[in-house]
Amino acid sequence: MPELPEVETVCQALKPVLEGQAFTKIQCNRQNLRYPLPLNMEGTLKDNTITLVVRRAKYLLLHFNHGLTLIWHLGMSGRVLIEEPGTSSVEAGKHDHVIFITTQKFKITFNDPRRFGFLLIRATDQIENSTPFNSLGFEPLSDCSLNTGKLYASLRRRAIPIKNALLNQNIIAGIGNIYASEALWQARISPLRLANTLNLEETNLLLNEIQDVLRRAIAAGGSTLRDHIQPNGNIGYFQHSFKVYNRANMPCHHCQTTLLTKMNQSGRATYYCEKCQQ
Repeated sequence: MPELPEVETVCQALKPVLEGQAFTKIQCNRQNLRYPLPLNMEGTLKDNTITLVVRRAKYLLLHFNHGLTLIWHLGMSGRVLIEEPGTSSVEAGKHDHVIFITTQKFKITFNDPRRFGFLLIRATDQIENSTPFNSLGFEPLSDCSLNTGKLYASLRRRAIPIKNALLNQNIIAGIGNIYASEALWQARISPLRLANTLNLEETNLLLNEIQDVLRRAIAAGGSTLRDHIQPNGNIGYFQHSFKVYNRANMPCHHCQTTLLTKMNQSGRATYYCEKCQQ
């Protein structure tokens, strides 16, 4: 599933193409993905100016000038492809479920083989009060209110493994399995440690490492393991920088001697160094 860096990569690619523009055509090639597609989506959104494209957690939000927002979730395998005017293909591919044409003739295609993504339309001023946005936690990169003290206070209430806490979108939003493992390794904190056992210094270090991992992943265009492709058709490259993820039985880059361990943690693969991460 695309995590924060992958969704942010898509967001940054869409902003210059969509902001200040409108959709002149919206072609829905099926009636539903995870949920039914919005009824009369073309009639509701067509010819209205897109004022802002932003990311919240793992969601894309397209705000329109008439007070509505298109909520876009990529699901497990969703891809967004941007094709410039005069370069787009004529026929839709097998999994090209929704196609948007912009004022400047850009073609935006939502391709989702597993059909676990979705599109919803909501009133812009009601989004923060609606599910799931009303329960999302801190944004790790852009939330000015997030600091070590607030994260520490939140973790102190959780007697669960710190890896599970980082995946809890109600605590901190957008972090998934890959980047939780990478950040914990960088901070030398065991994924098995209970969240409420971290002291203030460890929490500060962990927050810094979370932000470092996410920023580097965004700069690399995200991670391409199976499905993620950038909107320009390129793959992400952060998988070449993994220090622990997918590196079971390979030497730890910290100590150079211990072989990294892979285990199952709440149904997700966790990778860590038993020596360096305490």
